[in-house]
Amino acid sequence: MNKTRVAFVALVALGTSAFAGTPPGAASAGHQAKDEAAVLAAMDRYLAAVSANDLAAMAALQLPDGMTYRARALPDGTMEVVGRPNSYWVDPSRKDARTFRERYWSPTVLVRGGIATLWAPYEFWIDGKTSHCGIDVFDFVKKDGAWLVANAMWTVEPEACAELRPKPGTEIRPKD
Repeated sequence: MNKTRVAFVALVALGTSAFAGTPPGAASAGHQAKDEAAVLAAMDRYLAAVSANDLAAMAALQLPDGMTYRARALPDGTMEVVGRPNSYWVDPSRKDARTFRERYWSPTVLVRGGIATLWAPYEFWIDGKTSHCGIDVFDFVKKDGAWLVANAMWTVEPEACAELRPKPGTEIRPKD
């Protein structure tokens, strides 16, 4: 194969990888692209439960001993990071009458064996108004054939919505 053809094939492979949401180099790290759709479906189910304020569904879709971390920039430029166990978010005392909605787009998913990570920009609404945007990072484990949320981190960036919102034509997940 001549050098021009090798370069073209490499560019096509890189472009296809970027289009699919798989970062360059993931294949060489053992990424299993065949499982991406299942991880995305698990994320969609979890965020649909968050949006429905369905604590029982959330509990069924996560590991109770996992952890979450929220990172929020403070006015003085420092970062406030708060960690809580997954069980905190599904405690019945947290049931709330407000309506929530969380949507994400342009996810990057990496899968190897029974673990996966999803990274995506998101927007969170409370009672129909944008509360904030940020980046979601969710770790999943495959247990008894199902992908479950193991751990999660997210940034809270109310001032970053204009920068992070999807461009027209971008697929928003989960679907309404």
